[in-house]
Amino acid sequence: MKSEIDEKILIESVLLRDRVAFEKLIRQYERLVIHIVTPLINNEKDREDLCQDIFLKVYENLHTFQSRSALSTWIGNIAYNTSINFLRKKKNILLDDIFEPGNDNDSATYENFINKNETQSPERLLIQKEESKLLHAAVDKLPVIQKTLLLLFHQDQLSLDEISVIVEMPVNTVKSHLFRARAGLKEMLIQYKN
Repeated sequence: MKSEIDEKILIESVLLRDRVAFEKLIRQYERLVIHIVTPLINNEKDREDLCQDIFLKVYENLHTFQSRSALSTWIGNIAYNTSINFLRKKKNILLDDIFEPGNDNDSATYENFINKNETQSPERLLIQKEESKLLHAAVDKLPVIQKTLLLLFHQDQLSLDEISVIVEMPVNTVKSHLFRARAGLKEMLIQYKN
């Protein structure tokens, strides 16, 4: 309940043109936006420009936010649609081409996929570092949509319903992509270890 109140206060402050409040909104949601944009856009300069455009759209359209969903879901939907529209315009490609395996995008961060304990032996830390490298390599080989959904679900800890709204897919389709992504990761990691 407190977070809902904080969110409403933040929105009201931004709508009153409070620059500090808008900077807080950006800091609060930039990780989410980056996790959506990064798997889709492979050029770093384009990603930076796109993230700025996304937050500009958030600022310009915040008055239309109706609190039917979480602010994170609304911002995530803007980020996803803006990224897809950017790809359509810049590359003049079909949407289906974006989701094909083998799309060589820059890797995002996946540190939260590996559980870390504070008191570990140097050997265990070395093993975890190697496992993290293998996981990064495996995640990078996933189709873009699976990589995006994994980041939203595991790193941003969004619910399936929130992800469904962001990427405009039915919940069952999101579940299916996540299932295939996990199965693909498991298979790749087994191959790496053998």
